[in-house]
Amino acid sequence: MKVLHVLEKSLPDTGGYTIRARAILEQQRRDGLDPVVVTSPLMPLPDSSVRSEVLFGIRHHRTSYIPTPAQAPHKLASYAYRVSMMRRYRAAVMEIVAAERPDVIHAHSSYLNPLASLPAARRFGLPLVYEVRTLWGESAVVEDGLDTQSWKYKMVWWLELKAMRQADAVVPIARAIQDELARRGIDAAKMTVVPNGVDSGRFVPRARDEERARTYGLQGKFVVGFIGTMRRLEGLSTLVEAYAALGARRSQIALVLVGDGPDRPDLLRLAQRLGLGEILFTGNVPHEEVASWYSVMDVVVYPRIRATINERVTPLKPLETMALGKVCIASDVGGLLELVRDDETGVIFAAGDAPALARAITALADDPRRLERLGAAGLEYVRRERDWSAIIPRTRQLYEQLIGARARVGRR
Repeated sequence: MKVLHVLEKSLPDTGGYTIRARAILEQQRRDGLDPVVVTSPLMPLPDSSVRSEVLFGIRHHRTSYIPTPAQAPHKLASYAYRVSMMRRYRAAVMEIVAAERPDVIHAHSSYLNPLASLPAARRFGLPLVYEVRTLWGESAVVEDGLDTQSWKYKMVWWLELKAMRQADAVVPIARAIQDELARRGIDAAKMTVVPNGVDSGRFVPRARDEERARTYGLQGKFVVGFIGTMRRLEGLSTLVEAYAALGARRSQIALVLVGDGPDRPDLLRLAQRLGLGEILFTGNVPHEEVASWYSVMDVVVYPRIRATINERVTPLKPLETMALGKVCIASDVGGLLELVRDDETGVIFAAGDAPALARAITALADDPRRLERLGAAGLEYVRRERDWSAIIPRTRQLYEQLIGARARVGRR
C-alpha cells in the first residue's frame, strides 16, 4: 500500500512536527507500507529549486519553489500571493498523485494541506485522511494575541473545519483535540485518535555526562531543566519564579534552560530582576548534544500555562523525557494530564503556581528513592503504551477500512 503524506514541513527542519512525521514514515515502512512525502510551499529549504530528494530512504517531493505570502512586497500583495500559492500547490499535488499513484492521501496540519490535496483525492478516487496535530487559532491567541472575536480567528477555524468535513477521516493526536472538534460539529464517528509517542529504541537512558556537569558547574547539584522552544505557552516564567522561591536551597539546586525562542529575552530580564544570575541559559544547542544535556538533569519541568491550546494538545517532549528515565514535573493542563499521572509516572502541580512548583522540586530533591521510583515508572509507561510501534499501526487499519469502504461502494 502506497501512502502519500502531505506535510507542512519535514526534515531537515527539526521540531515536534517533523519528529512525529519521521516516526510515522519509518514505522509505516517497517510495517510494509510504501510512504512517500510532499511538503508544502511553507517548508524552508536552503535551495528552493529542489523538486525531489530522498531522505532516510523515503522520497520527498518539494514545493518550496512556489512563492508564499511572506515573500510578498507588501500586505495587500500577500493576499494575491496566498491565492496563487494555493492554486499552484493544488496543481503540484495533482501532478505528484498522478505520478506516484498512491492508494491513500494522508494530509497533516494545517488546513492548507488537506485543502490542497482534496482535488487530487476526488479526481483519482482516493481516501483523504486529515491528521489534526494542533489547534492553530488557539495557538495564535496565546502567541500572537489573536482576538477570539476577530475575523482572522474565525477564518482559521472555518478553514480547519471545512478541511475536516471534506476529508474522509480525521485523525486527532489527542483525546482532548477530538473532544474539541466534536464540540465544533465534527462527527465523532469519522475521528480516530493516533496519539503522540516515542521511539524507545532511540531514546534510552544514558549515564550522566560528568564532563558536561563539570564544565558548567553542575557537579553535586540537583539539576532542574527544560529543553525546548521558549514561548509564552510554555509558562517558563513560572519556572524562573519557582527557582527564586527556593531561596537558600538554590546553592544545592541548579536550573538549566536549553533552547531559544521569542520568550527568551523576557525570561533573561525576569531572572536579572530577581537576582538569579546563576540560571544557565544555554541558547540553541546542536541536536547531537541534546541527549547529553538531558543526562545531567534530574527532573525536567513542563510548566505550561492554562490556555485552550495547552488543554487540548499533547506535546512530544514529556514522552521523550520519560523514555530517557527522567522525571517530569508538569502543570495540570489537559494536554499534559494525558501523559503524566501524579505520583505515578511524574509529578503534577497547579499551572501558574510558582510556590507549588518550588515545593514539588524540593520534595523530589529530598527524596532520591521517590525520584528513582517515578523515573522507572515513567520509562515503563512509555515503553508499554507510548512506543511508536504500538501506535502507528492504527493508521494502516484506518487506511484499510477507508479503501475497503470505497471498494464496496464501487461494486454497487
